[in-house]
Amino acid sequence: MQSETILNGAVNPGANNALAINRYQAFGIHLLGSVLIALASAALVFFLWYPAPLAEATGVTNIYLLLLAVDVVIGPFITLIVFNPAKKELKRDLLIVLLLQIAALLYGLHTVFITRPVYAVYNASRFDLVYANDLTDEKLAKVTHPLFKSPPLWGSETIAVRWPADEKLRTEILMNAITGKGDDLPLIPQYYVPYADEKAVVIKQIKPMESLRQLNTDRTQEIDALSQRYTDKKAGIGYLPLIAKLKDLTVIVAIDSAEVLEINTLKPR
Repeated sequence: MQSETILNGAVNPGANNALAINRYQAFGIHLLGSVLIALASAALVFFLWYPAPLAEATGVTNIYLLLLAVDVVIGPFITLIVFNPAKKELKRDLLIVLLLQIAALLYGLHTVFITRPVYAVYNASRFDLVYANDLTDEKLAKVTHPLFKSPPLWGSETIAVRWPADEKLRTEILMNAITGKGDDLPLIPQYYVPYADEKAVVIKQIKPMESLRQLNTDRTQEIDALSQRYTDKKAGIGYLPLIAKLKDLTVIVAIDSAEVLEINTLKPR
């Protein structure tokens, strides 16, 4: 069965000293390559676009891992089925399989990219997680602050939002948010400001760690560890809620400066 075990000799009968490879070896090579590419894409997603614990809060973990698993398994198994060195169309068939697999992977990456969290926006005693697809071109066209004309590509940033001075506009935004006819303030980027500009306001709203302890009676050791980790913060630490799609998170901040120290999965309210 030399024709079934010699790839180059079958595809190119004139080739000598061809590399011996059968369909199972081809399957293994394809699987290994698929796994390596999947790991690289997962690193991009879970270390840059959705760093922990944002992946958990947005629900992207199960969706993307399922997509990767399907992509990694189906491609190599199709190779296992179609691989036959005696076929004149073998190169074409393998190229089609590879292109379809790449297309599926790119589709998955595109989906998680356009829905990635881009801003943790401070607004009225809490942070709201804002996603890339929340910020349409129409909204961004109204932005005048140079820092917010386009959302960050890698990771999310901590910023703040400030109510417009015009009382009529304030009332309109509030009513639209209440009735669902329009966006709430954190989703209107023309009112974004740097987080440092609102730190004095944030400081007044920081909640004490004792309140966090009461909300997480089963995780008091973690809260104690938090306090120990930030003993260099002389005024101590507090927290604010971070509102996300699937699960709310807790933002740990320094009481005297409102510096964001970390985000974790403790229940914030």
